[in-house]
Amino acid sequence: MNYQTKPYFKTHTHQTHLNDKPWIEARLTEEEMNFLNQAILDGNRGENMNKTLAGNISKSEAIKDKDNWFFETVLKKLISRVCSDEDLEMDRFWVNYQKQYEFNPLHNHSGVFSFVVFMKIPTDWKEQHSLPFIGHANTPCASDFAFVWSKKDTNKIFKCTFPLSPKDEGRMLFFPAWLEHTVHPFYGTEEERVTISGNIRSMIEFSF
Repeated sequence: MNYQTKPYFKTHTHQTHLNDKPWIEARLTEEEMNFLNQAILDGNRGENMNKTLAGNISKSEAIKDKDNWFFETVLKKLISRVCSDEDLEMDRFWVNYQKQYEFNPLHNHSGVFSFVVFMKIPTDWKEQHSLPFIGHANTPCASDFAFVWSKKDTNKIFKCTFPLSPKDEGRMLFFPAWLEHTVHPFYGTEEERVTISGNIRSMIEFSF
């Protein structure tokens, strides 16, 4: 796993510079991707997650982190760049199958941290952004993933868009669960986009 950005997201109140990004970006190794692909196969016809998730998509299914391998091998390294991994564990772990026209509305997740791994991207953003009904727009976003957040002591809303293509397969975004994000629809193919997501929670129970 190779890191590509500096971590900066203990809480949104700590974002003080315009170039601070509240996520960590990584590229998974072949071994890590093989593990996830096997988890998808092993979880075929797993628990349907659609009713508990925001996605306006055809299918989301629960998968298992066998022997806690992905948490120990990948997630702990990412967590350690932000805080101690003590008392943290994987909560939910699932695979999304998105068809053309489907989308994920702006939402956040439960827990402390979340992540998304792009497993299969059947379209290229350059072609998607050039579709006849999109090419003339000043904000083309077909097939894009995006984060949306605010900064302390400002009245501004910031958005970072990730145009996606098959080259992004194996790319992972690790972020605080409060960070709002959305997935725009894609067009022109019957192939599914496949992503894996998960939430990380604290094992400590708080009483108020």
